[in-house]
Amino acid sequence: TYLRPELPRLIEQQVLDFGRIVWPDGFMPEDRFRDRMHEVPDDTRHFVRSAGSLLVSHVQVIPIKLAGRDGPLVVGGVSSVMTYPPFRGEGHGSALLRRAAEHIDASGFRPGMLFCDRETIPFYERLGWHALDHGRVRVRPHPESDDEVMVLGDDQLLPNQLTLEWSW
Repeated sequence: TYLRPELPRLIEQQVLDFGRIVWPDGFMPEDRFRDRMHEVPDDTRHFVRSAGSLLVSHVQVIPIKLAGRDGPLVVGGVSSVMTYPPFRGEGHGSALLRRAAEHIDASGFRPGMLFCDRETIPFYERLGWHALDHGRVRVRPHPESDDEVMVLGDDQLLPNQLTLEWSW
């Protein structure tokens, strides 16, 4: 587990390499040559499984301030969930997501939230996440996004319609 400023550069580079292949839209066009992860608060937490300096799996939890139904919220924004293909099916991603959920709970973030593809919904559901109704969350630059939004915890804390400036 690393706070953002402590994340080893070699691990960060491997997360970026994976992202360029799997999520190329995050690197187009002005970000094609980006060699650092996006700026996030220093209390962002990275959960990592590695074999020495070789990255196996990674999950990031970003504290994100939002306007909730009853006032301000700090959501545990889960992102950069990845496991390199040779290590999939061995429980690495699940273990890191469980640790991330413990961190979200212990930090008082309410709720946890992530964006994913429709195909990965069952994976997250097995770990206690649930999908919001499609369209309840809109991202300003991409209002018609196909991304699904998953929540860990009480989604009633969120407004009925949530508009965000970015997806994580």
